[in-house]
Amino acid sequence: MRPLVTAIILLSLAPGISHASALGRFATDPELVSGDRSSLFGGGRLLPPGIAPERPAPYHLQPAGAKVGDLPDPPPEPAYDGPVDLAYGAYQRGLYNAAYEAALARAGRGDARAETLVGELVERRLIAESRAGTALEWYRMAAESGLPFALNRYGMALLTSGEEADHDKGADLIRQAAEAGDPLAAFNYGSLLIDENPGKEGLTRALPWFEASAEADIADAQYALSQLYPALEDVPEEKKALSVFWLRRAAEGDHDTAQLDLALALINGQGMPRNLEKGIDWLRRAALNGNVAAASRLAYLYSKGIGVEADPETAATFYLSARRLGLVEPDMEAVLDGLDPDMRTSAVRRSRALAQRY
Repeated sequence: MRPLVTAIILLSLAPGISHASALGRFATDPELVSGDRSSLFGGGRLLPPGIAPERPAPYHLQPAGAKVGDLPDPPPEPAYDGPVDLAYGAYQRGLYNAAYEAALARAGRGDARAETLVGELVERRLIAESRAGTALEWYRMAAESGLPFALNRYGMALLTSGEEADHDKGADLIRQAAEAGDPLAAFNYGSLLIDENPGKEGLTRALPWFEASAEADIADAQYALSQLYPALEDVPEEKKALSVFWLRRAAEGDHDTAQLDLALALINGQGMPRNLEKGIDWLRRAALNGNVAAASRLAYLYSKGIGVEADPETAATFYLSARRLGLVEPDMEAVLDGLDPDMRTSAVRRSRALAQRY
């Protein structure tokens, strides 16, 4: 059985580089929103008050003393007369049965996007396989359209089947989709090249595919470039100078590992001017975005009052959410032991809500 393909960046070349993505993260069309991701600043609707950071004003500018009554009425919003996808609209709102029924009606007419949506509903166990059939079959039907996003999705599904022939076929479909210009497939294909060509050769062959994907705003590809540019000796200096740029782009694109790396670089002044306030803000975003390592580090800062007001309960909240996945820190255990019963009960309650994002 071939191993699952991940975006593996060679650790010996760049210590500290992590997997850029779990398998299948980029399986769907970038225009189609998968799952129920919350806003970068909001922290998710399940978090209790007091955990989510305040949303800053755009560009960090404050209004110059204008009162609400002094402001002119906003211009009317133009009417939207473009296409409406009822199936994906229902999916994004969590109305999975309605999404399935709407997609099924279109899938019967050979609509590749609708067929892909049915496959995703089944794969995510939002619709029972006994009701809809297998996800792999729906992805296969969608791929018959020849559309790059559908080829990529079917190829990614084949990679997880466990069969050698399916793996080879899946890799070929992803290659076809990447060559056709699909940015998600470009990232996946670059990851395959690294997996199949260990060492510098795989990294070098993957680099142009990651670059194409990054230019199309795929956050995992942007993060990969931020790690690869400094690591590869043959990369021109003008590209190496862009590593921080791509790290910021990935962080702004909701990539939690990039947010963590950017936070630590700002906090420690590594590769950029030290800015404790901005670093903690990025660390908070990463933690609220489900990054366990960020939650653990943020807990430490709150426990010591470094860059933030010391708050043992909030420190315990972030630490407990990380500890649920086995990240145990002796110093933070001492913080927990020092909480009074009411404060610890509150921290446990808040951490449960936070941990649901992990």
